[in-house]
Amino acid sequence: MNEPEQGSGEAVYISAMVGEMMRRVLEDALAELARTRGVSFLDLFVERELARCADLFRERPGDTPETTDMLRAWFVMEGGEALRAVVDRASAEAARD
Repeated sequence: MNEPEQGSGEAVYISAMVGEMMRRVLEDALAELARTRGVSFLDLFVERELARCADLFRERPGDTPETTDMLRAWFVMEGGEALRAVVDRASAEAARD
């Protein structure tokens, strides 16, 4: 089996499937945390992880400071929305049990 070429349709599909799998694993883990430690623990988790999001951002060579600031803000905003969505689903799952 050949490794799919970066940017190909196959590579994008595989990346999306892996991302979906990881999202489901994270939701299950967070739902279990909500059941065992309480839903309020997830609020602390979100705040801590959003603070750590900045550590994930990597500047690209040649970016201007304005571009870097804009990309960092976009990264934190999009990452924050995605994390909150996963936490909200996990909280709802824990509440159903």
